[in-house]
Amino acid sequence: MCCGSSPEKLCSYGCIFVIVFYQEMSRCLSFVWCFLFLGLNSAQAGDTLFLSTVDVRKALWETGKARILYSRADLPPDRVLSHDGWEQYTKPYSGHENGYYWIHLTVYNDLPDSVCLDLVGVKADSILLYKLSPEPMLIQVTGNYVNPRDWVFPEYPELAFVHAGPGKESSLLLRLSSHKGIAFTPDQLRLQTRGYTNQEIVDNYRKFMGRTEFNGFFLGGVCIMMIFFFFLYFWMNEKALLYYTIYLAGAASYAVVVKTLPYSELARVAYLNYELTYRLGEPIQYFFFASYAWFGKHLLDIDQRYGYLYLFLRVTAALLVMAGIILLIENIFWFDFSFQQKIFVWTRLILFPLVITMMFWTAIVVKSPVKWMFIAGSSIFILGGLLAFTVDPKSRYLFFNSDFISPVLAFKSGILLESIFFALALGYKLRAIRISKERVTSAYIEQMELNRKLTATENERLERMVRERTEEILEKNRLLEEQKQQQIKAEYEKQLSEMEMQALRSQMNPHFIFNSLNSIRHQILTRNYDNASNYLVRFARLLRKILHNSRRHVIPLSEEIDLISLYLQLEKLRFGDKFEYELHIDEYIDAEGILIPSMLLQPYVENAIKHGIAASQREKRRLNIRISETGEGFQYIIEDNGIGREAALKLRTLEKEKTGLGLRITDERIALFNSSFDQKISVLFDDLKGEDGEPMGTKVIVSHTNNIVKNAESR
Repeated sequence: MCCGSSPEKLCSYGCIFVIVFYQEMSRCLSFVWCFLFLGLNSAQAGDTLFLSTVDVRKALWETGKARILYSRADLPPDRVLSHDGWEQYTKPYSGHENGYYWIHLTVYNDLPDSVCLDLVGVKADSILLYKLSPEPMLIQVTGNYVNPRDWVFPEYPELAFVHAGPGKESSLLLRLSSHKGIAFTPDQLRLQTRGYTNQEIVDNYRKFMGRTEFNGFFLGGVCIMMIFFFFLYFWMNEKALLYYTIYLAGAASYAVVVKTLPYSELARVAYLNYELTYRLGEPIQYFFFASYAWFGKHLLDIDQRYGYLYLFLRVTAALLVMAGIILLIENIFWFDFSFQQKIFVWTRLILFPLVITMMFWTAIVVKSPVKWMFIAGSSIFILGGLLAFTVDPKSRYLFFNSDFISPVLAFKSGILLESIFFALALGYKLRAIRISKERVTSAYIEQMELNRKLTATENERLERMVRERTEEILEKNRLLEEQKQQQIKAEYEKQLSEMEMQALRSQMNPHFIFNSLNSIRHQILTRNYDNASNYLVRFARLLRKILHNSRRHVIPLSEEIDLISLYLQLEKLRFGDKFEYELHIDEYIDAEGILIPSMLLQPYVENAIKHGIAASQREKRRLNIRISETGEGFQYIIEDNGIGREAALKLRTLEKEKTGLGLRITDERIALFNSSFDQKISVLFDDLKGEDGEPMGTKVIVSHTNNIVKNAESR
């Protein structure tokens, strides 16, 4: 039958045979595989983890197939394997702030296909995976804060994996660690399938893509504004632009340093050095806040006029810079994450009230057209900072726990919106500066035009002044010639005056000598021979001084005082105890340096004694002479308690005697002295009277001003 069959039937029978044979062989292979599985399963019991037991996702400690070891020091793998502190990992393990967790796990692929088993160390900063074959061999380095180039999955830094072929066994050693100061527990280490991992990556990418794009937008916008305002500062040399550039640089540095989701190459820059990001994050914010305060000062033109507000801004900025430097030094040498958390909370609790105080203070006292723009931007910045502070993991325990709001996004949103307001304020201020410069330029052009007109007018005026000056010079030459003639005439008249003064002195001396000889004659007639002898001796000395001074136009005041003293001694001998005199000279007066006409005061002293004191009936007859300095020169006062000028005038009338010859000659000499020298001497008589109008004497005031006569003896 077969032989008689057609080729088509033979082909059909062959296909059916092949299909039946394949099915039977599959049943045999399945039976063999089940037999091997049951045998191996019994052989691999104990600490071996069978991959068939991992269903999608499971915590490692729940498998009960791993061993765990905690070590405070970072030991090498060979020493870790020989350590006697290993425990079976079958329950949650309490975390430590410092140290390393070592996990030993044996994995067996009991599935017919090759499998990738993913190990996820949530919140582990570094994950090291060793394969024991049999010596430890490092095969993977990953984790949040290791070099991004070592990450197994760029989108999943916390993930390591092991690849196992069918029937293959792998002995693994993991080292998990977190940065010092951060409490970490290995309970979050989990196993999951590659399918679940891929789905989780896709879900996270979709969930956080907006945040990543916003971070890129924020960083790009801030950098563009920073570069723009930096070049604008060099163009306009406005300090507010410089500090705004520094402010934006701080914001950009904060965006880079504070870690973000690693879904872009730019965002991964924050992960290049995990310690550096922790160490720089907080100090950079202090510098950022300081530049913000200093920018506000220059934007609003806050200077010494604002008193305590100016001092408040300076002190706040200085303290922020100092705090940033101190914290940076502390982080470099003694970094501790728990201390960072405390510093973060306490500084925000201090800074927010300070910033709010500064904002209200600025609104009240500052007079600036951009004040409200600055306050609006600062308000948004404060709101964003407060929101970030309340939801930040480091401080949310003080407020409320929320995972729906990202503190970084809240803070960056506040910075971005604030930067927009600050840019508007700067633009408004630059516009005001430009308008002011245009006004200055217009005023300068107008002034230049005015200067041109003034120059033309000034040239005409100068030409006119030259002509007038020429005429004036000619006129002055004529006047000088006339003055020369007048000077010659004045010199001639001066010589005549000097000759006249000499003639008057020649009259004065005989008059005085005559009066003195009469006094001597009176002593002789009254038989007071001793007095007459003493009188003659003193008179001789007085006469010698008079003859000596008669050859000089002016003499020192000291010589005049000596002459008057001798004269008063003579009169004291004449009157006896009935006559008293006092000569007082201020202690600051230089009697040698004051030059006066010879015998200037003696005639007034003589007139007071002869006509005032001699005719008085008082028991004590006094004469006081005071020489003092005034603001314009000197003053000589001669005061007596005689009968007064009115009574003396009546006596002269009865005796048919006119004004004394000595006073007339002295008045003429004073007039000639005033006309010949650059000095002025004036005489004033004052009649002294009592309360009932009774005459009490006479006061003669001789004022001597502008005493600049020098070397008069050389005339």
